[in-house]
Amino acid sequence: MIKDIEFKANELLSSYCEAKNSSIKTPVDPIDVLEFKGFSVDYVNDKYALNIYGALQVDRKVVEVNADVKINEGMENFTIAHELGHIVLHVPKMDKNKMTECDFDSISNDNIVEKEADIFAACLLMPEPNVKEAFYQIRNSRLFLKDNFIFRLIGRGSKRKRALNFASKIIKQGNFKVSKYAMINRLIGLGLIKGLRYQKNNVNSKADKTIDV
Repeated sequence: MIKDIEFKANELLSSYCEAKNSSIKTPVDPIDVLEFKGFSVDYVNDKYALNIYGALQVDRKVVEVNADVKINEGMENFTIAHELGHIVLHVPKMDKNKMTECDFDSISNDNIVEKEADIFAACLLMPEPNVKEAFYQIRNSRLFLKDNFIFRLIGRGSKRKRALNFASKIIKQGNFKVSKYAMINRLIGLGLIKGLRYQKNNVNSKADKTIDV
């Protein structure tokens, strides 16, 4: 499943770059890619509950971002790329008169559709070759994280804290516009970080579920 989703994300990126007469570069602009697909973005207030990041209005070909939710640039980019995932993976099978609202509960609820959109977003914003290039400019080998009392003693912190610090370096090195948590999970998925489970942002401690209305 992951390989199929990654293929579709790469296919979209390749088509987009071909239209722009450009190579795949980071940061990937999800709004520009969204517009390439014929959709637009609308930032809305006082429409959705605070547990909603964004919604896909299929009939209007609009992605609505909940401007009442305070999220950073990386999380906003991921939200838009997530909706792009729905457009590519799910809209062809969807009732065009329905809308999807993406809130914070999908992963904990094992919502496969939302997980697929998350995977698509990660592949789109953090293409494997670009991530690996940045990674191997910093390290020669995979990063194995282990609990270490000495590290805690000297203030280097837990595995999670070390992973966050390392993700920050990769983001800077590769010029990615994503959150540190998104980068950690991408590195784990690519097998470049070992010894750590997939992480959840404290702000985004829950993921997305799709509600048809």
